[in-house]
Amino acid sequence: MTIYIEKKSYKSFLSPRALDSFQITSILLLIKYSTSGRASYIYLDKLYFLFDLMICDQEFVGFPKFTIPPWNVDKELKYKLIILIKNNLIAQSYDGNKVRYSLTDEGMQKIDEIENIEEFSVINEKAKKLAVLVTTTMFEKSRVIFNV
Repeated sequence: MTIYIEKKSYKSFLSPRALDSFQITSILLLIKYSTSGRASYIYLDKLYFLFDLMICDQEFVGFPKFTIPPWNVDKELKYKLIILIKNNLIAQSYDGNKVRYSLTDEGMQKIDEIENIEEFSVINEKAKKLAVLVTTTMFEKSRVIFNV
């Protein structure tokens, strides 16, 4: 029996078709469409809120009338954000004590690749719709509470 070992660049693990590609693609698309208008970044809490809607395959039907109890952010999602930052696909910045994200030039190139993959068309449309429906102003006035 022969075992073949091939050394690959660490960037090859960020392929849109790799494991966890749905989540990585969702994050990148949500950032893109949330920052394609007047906003140049998306706050962490809004990103997590939209990401939860994407992962749970739920439509946005408005914010709750009563305060949602705080929810904890999944560690795996935090790790994916760190990987995307370390690979220069997204940029992290701060506004006071609030974390925010934007796409880098390399991130925009990756989005161009993703948009050409037919299998991601449904995710692409859902991210676009969520970003349009949930504005930053609306989110900040909502009763959604976020815990890191």
